[in-house]
Formats: sequence, structure tokens, C-alpha cells
Amino acid sequence: MEFRVLGPFEVLEDGSPLDLGHHKQQALLALLVINANRVGVTDRILDEIWGEDAAGKENALWVYISRLRSALPSPDVLVTKDHGYSLVLDPESIDVHRFETATKRGHELLHTDPAAAAESLREGLDLWRGAAFEDFVYDDFARIESSRLEELRLSATEDRIEADLRVGAAGELVGELEALHDQHPYRERIVEKLMLALYRAGRQADALRTFERFRRGIGEELGLDPSPELHRLEEQILLHDSRLQPRRAKPRPGVSVGTNPFMGLRPFEEEDAERFFGRDRLTADVARRLADDERLIALVGPSGSGKSSIARAGIVPAVRKGAIPGSEEWLIAQMVPGSHPFAELEAALLWSTLDAPDSLADHLSHDDAGLLRAALRLLPNDRSRLLLVIDQFEELFTLVTDGEVRRRFLANLEVALDDTRGRVVVVLTLRADFYDRPLAYPEFASRLGSGIVNVVALSPDELEAAALEPASRSGVSLEPGLLAELLTDVIGQPGGLPLFQYALTELFDRRVGDTLAVASYRAMGGVQGVLTKRAEDIYSDLDPDSRAAAEQLFLRLVTVTEAGQWGRRRVPATEITSLEVDIVTLQAVIDAFGSARLLSFDRDYVTGRPTLEVAHEALLTEWDRLNGWIEQHRGDLRRHAVF
Repeated sequence: MEFRVLGPFEVLEDGSPLDLGHHKQQALLALLVINANRVGVTDRILDEIWGEDAAGKENALWVYISRLRSALPSPDVLVTKDHGYSLVLDPESIDVHRFETATKRGHELLHTDPAAAAESLREGLDLWRGAAFEDFVYDDFARIESSRLEELRLSATEDRIEADLRVGAAGELVGELEALHDQHPYRERIVEKLMLALYRAGRQADALRTFERFRRGIGEELGLDPSPELHRLEEQILLHDSRLQPRRAKPRPGVSVGTNPFMGLRPFEEEDAERFFGRDRLTADVARRLADDERLIALVGPSGSGKSSIARAGIVPAVRKGAIPGSEEWLIAQMVPGSHPFAELEAALLWSTLDAPDSLADHLSHDDAGLLRAALRLLPNDRSRLLLVIDQFEELFTLVTDGEVRRRFLANLEVALDDTRGRVVVVLTLRADFYDRPLAYPEFASRLGSGIVNVVALSPDELEAAALEPASRSGVSLEPGLLAELLTDVIGQPGGLPLFQYALTELFDRRVGDTLAVASYRAMGGVQGVLTKRAEDIYSDLDPDSRAAAEQLFLRLVTVTEAGQWGRRRVPATEITSLEVDIVTLQAVIDAFGSARLLSFDRDYVTGRPTLEVAHEALLTEWDRLNGWIEQHRGDLRRHAVF
């Protein structure tokens, strides 16, 4: 026998429906199915079926029970017990049980095997043929159970959609989600999945509009605000957070044909080491110093000299590969100070190992020996050392407003560097125009000493390698004469390296067949003109509202010190979404400058939330329009005004 309540009420025997009599008799059987394998006391059954008219209905109940026993193939299924009645069934014979089992299994598999989860959830949802207890919508006994099952059905549908999203579906789900959203306009999980499906289907603006309508709707109707999680999804969509994409198999190492091998304004990262050329001598020099027990290396050079790339794509991979005896056993933590350097340090240490204790923050905050104590706790054996890479060290002086926090951070470095066991090694990068800042702290300055490595411009041979090697590995070549023009334009230019990389990046995108052409380079305006022309062309194509949004956006991405120096600023998505501009207009501006590699998208190591910043300081110095905005609002920027 099969009992079916997920739609019109039916009892099947060998696939054929049984005649269950009139409505009241069917209602009695449906009530017993709800309470299958439990005894229903007579008085309660009477109340459930007849309500206020239950008095004197005992005989009617007995008659219905007798008729149901005759209608069911096995009279032993319906038994009298303990002054009541019970339907003794195999749970698998009831569609509700099979539905709940399948959907529970699907929910459990959601995060580990979404394809299997989707299959199990569909199996359960396919059991539905209409509304639960469809024949008894006016009967009180079925109303609570029907509501419970309908909620489970909706949750299972949401789980199934999430499973489909996890395996890569998107556009095909939008229509279903929009229909669900119309039926349940205040159900946040549906809004979340609809936003994600729209985003993955290439409809980013619609995803942001969906959030805005939902935010406005629940605010006006319910006096509520979307959850922090939904706000975070809005931020991730706005800044194209890579975690919004479904998980794919990792691509093979190396650069495939057609992939741009140049970095634009973005620094090389550790994963870019195989296409990082031109700094072999400097990387080898740093490795030699570390092997000679230099514990503090400071890469000092002007903006645009490639300090970050040397640290991340040169030194870090060399250490991992054992360029220093035993360094393959070292732990490596990488950070930028930001405005909360101890939080960034904790996050960097946590990322460096899978064996970090929950008490790591306590180790760091206790006293000036916090970094050393944390390092000793994390290092796996006596041979291992901690390499702490602090990129953009100048942020400790430009973004950290609390002088005591700055002093404590420097003191932690000093104690760790002075430890006789030599378990902590520090490599930092520092802009040359901020070199005087750490010198104001004599104890720390005394430790710089011979550890300073001046990062000078690449030689012609090194520039040639930086251009030709990545191009060759990506299956393209430079037209005769192009490299000579590139080198002529960049040699002797301060901060010319990012412009050199940006020009090559643009040339690759404009290549003719498999050749980077001289004519394309000249049309771009050469090294000096390519960045300004690209930024100005994008700005000129914007409508008036978008131009106003662009000005507000870029001013948020700049910091100006009391001394009048300016630099780029990493901004959390929460600050971007707080700008008083239309979110879709703002999204179009971010996309326009981001697709041209003029903006850099990342995430905060501490919170994991997306961040945005100007791709390189070169844009701040080369783009005259941005210079004008900064000059116009210099006073407000110093006071950290909100635009």
C-alpha cells in the first residue's frame, strides 16, 4: 500500500486507488496517517474530526473505523489499542516520510556534494502533486500539518536551487526564482538566490536593483533592514568578489594561449612567479642576505619600482623552494598594515598555517613580545623560521592614527628580531618618500642598518626579459622595433615600471594575430600616454551622473597625509555602498575602470569582505583629472571627510 497526502489524498494498492468512502471517513484516515504508528485517543479523534459537534459521535466513529478496515487490503493495519486507534504502517509507504528523508539527505549533502544534493532534493520534491492535504483545506486537523509541510517544501526548493547554483546553473534559475519572489516577497533566502543567479547570468545591475527593491520594501512594510549577510552579498556583487563564482576545477599551472601574461598596474603575486622576470639578481641578493642571517630586509624604492612584486613573486617563492638552506620548512605570513596592523598581523599568521590556536590574538596583544610568542607557538619544529612579509610598510605611518598602536607594533618587531634563537625574519617594502618615517623611531631605525635594499629601475636587459619572456610563454611576439620604443620611453622615467607593464597589457589585448604591433603602441600614446589616455577615455564615455559618481569613488580611494603627500587607500565595500549615488550607476563606473585594470579588487584579510583600491599610485600621479579632484578636496581628504 502507498499513502499519498502531498496533493489529493489517495491510498494505492498495486498502483490503483482504493475507494475510501465519503469526506468524513477520508478525513479520519488522513488524521490517522498524520499520526501513523502512534495511538490516537478516541476523545481527541472526535474533537479533531467533528470539533464542536463531537458529542454523541462515538458510534459514527466506530462505523467509520469498521468501513476503513473493510476498504484497506489488510484489516490488521488499523488496530484498536489503549482506548484509541492506530494506523500501523511501514514509514516508507507514506509519501511524506519519503519526502522528508530525501530532502534531509539533500540538505546534508549541500556543502559537500551539491550535484548529489540536487538529485536527492528533486527526488523528494517530485513526490508533490499539489498542495499538502489538498482535500482538507477547511479541516482544522490538517491545517497545521499542511502548513508545516508547505514550509518544508519551500525550504527544500530553496536548497535545490542552492545546489544547482553551486554546480554552476544560473540563468535557467532566474525565472523560477522571480516567480518564487513574487509569491514570497519578504523571504530573504529567495532574494539572496535570485541576486546570485542574476549576477552569474551577467545581469549585475538587475541583481543590485533586486536588493534595493527588497531593502526598500521590507523597510516600508515591516520596518526592517536586510540582514548583514544580504548586505555583504550586495557588496560582493558590486565588487565582483571571486567567491561568488561556482567552484571549478583548478586550471593547470602556466599561462595558456590567449591569456594576457602581463599584469597591468597590479603587482605580481606568488601565483604569478612563473611569469615574473627581470628581478633575478635582486631576489638572489635578498636570499643571500637571509642565508647570512640578516633578520630584517627593507626593500626601499620609489612608487612604481616593483617592490611589492619582488617580495610576493620573487622572494616568497624562492624561500618556499629552499633558496636558503632549510627554508622550505619556513612558515610565511604576508600582510599590509592597514589601519589596524595587529588585526592584519593576526590574520596573516592564521593564513600561514592550519595549526593556529584559538588564543592567537591573546598571544599578540599581551605585551611587546606578542609576535615572538605567537611565532614560537606556530612554528612546527626547531629548524623552522617565520618569514613575515610586510608590504606597503608606509601604511603604518599614514593609516594608523593611534601612535601607541604604531609604537607597540614596531616594538613587537624589535623583540622578535632581537631574539637570540633567530626564529623570526622580516622582509618589508617601503616607499622611498616615506623613508624618514621609521627613522623617527630610533630603536627600530637602528635595526634597519645593512638590511636596506635599494630597489632601482630595471636595467635594459631586465626590462627586455620582463617583456619577451611572458610574451613568448603565451605564444605571442613583439613586432620588430616595438621593444626598442618601449625601452626608450621607460628607461630613466621614475615610476615607469607599472606604466611599462600597463602598456604591454594593453598591447596584448590589441594584438594583431599573435603579434604586439608598433602601430598599436603609438596609437595608445606610448608609455607616458597610455594610462592617462585610457582613464580619460573611460571618463569621457560616462554620462553626467556616472561622472559625478566616478569623482566620489576615486576620492574615497585616496588618502592625504598632514604633510600633503597622497597615496592610494584600500576601501571596504561597506564604505563604497554608503556613497550617496545610485548603486547601478556606481556599479557601471566600477566595472568600466575595473575592466581596464585601473581598479584592483581584493578582500580584507581580517573580515574576508571585498575591498577596492586604485590599482597603482601611478594613476594618482599620471591622471591629471584625478590630480585636480585631489587638489580641490585636499582639505576634506585630510580631515577624512565623507563625500
